[in-house]
Amino acid sequence: MRHNGTLATAPGDLAIVETFGAQQPTIPRGLLPQGTVCAELHSVQGDLSQFDALPAEEQALVEGAVDRRKADFGDSRWCAHQALKNFMDAHPPILRGPRGMPLFPQGISGSLTHTDGFRAALLAPSERWASVGIDVEVARPLPEGVFNTIANLGEQRRIHKAMRSEDLQLLDTVLFSAKEATYKTWFPLTHRFLDFDQADIDLRTDGTFTSYLLARPVPVPFIQGRWTIRNGYVITAAAVPAR
Repeated sequence: MRHNGTLATAPGDLAIVETFGAQQPTIPRGLLPQGTVCAELHSVQGDLSQFDALPAEEQALVEGAVDRRKADFGDSRWCAHQALKNFMDAHPPILRGPRGMPLFPQGISGSLTHTDGFRAALLAPSERWASVGIDVEVARPLPEGVFNTIANLGEQRRIHKAMRSEDLQLLDTVLFSAKEATYKTWFPLTHRFLDFDQADIDLRTDGTFTSYLLARPVPVPFIQGRWTIRNGYVITAAAVPAR
């Protein structure tokens, strides 16, 4: 699948998940859009070894940051470089665009995420997926007051009903993560901020969700995604197909 530093044939229909620092992957292939590549890293907080392995141009982007920030930044960028190896032999540094958006090589769309002990990058051929988003959160309830801040009244009613009927006690965190994945998918398409109340999310207990976009203008009316809770993490992924 690699060819002299240029984008080669995209992976087949099944997503590829590469795992570093653990025996088995946390992110299931079935969660991810078809033909994508995900690299995940199970890491020790504050380990700078991946940051130190980045190109100097990437290290310079967070030159004045504290070590924890450098580790988060370095680990997720390192994951992106591992995933890129599935598409091309050589690739340039991943620089930073508006609002910190990672600038992937031409022909690649992608998204990064990091939380306590876990980092990941999701990449896709842009000829197939115009934009992708991934988010991972520690599987615990949101802090008091956060849910009412990020969820509109309709979302609150639907989530409370599902939590009562399905005994799913972390759907508040799933909703938060789905909004994060939606934003990460939205921003590369628009270069515009999307607030929590500008995406109305229909979160379904079968592990899927649809984000209806309320901001105007919109490149697409909705964004679809999937979610799961696994190995102590809430994981969401979303994507917009290329036209």
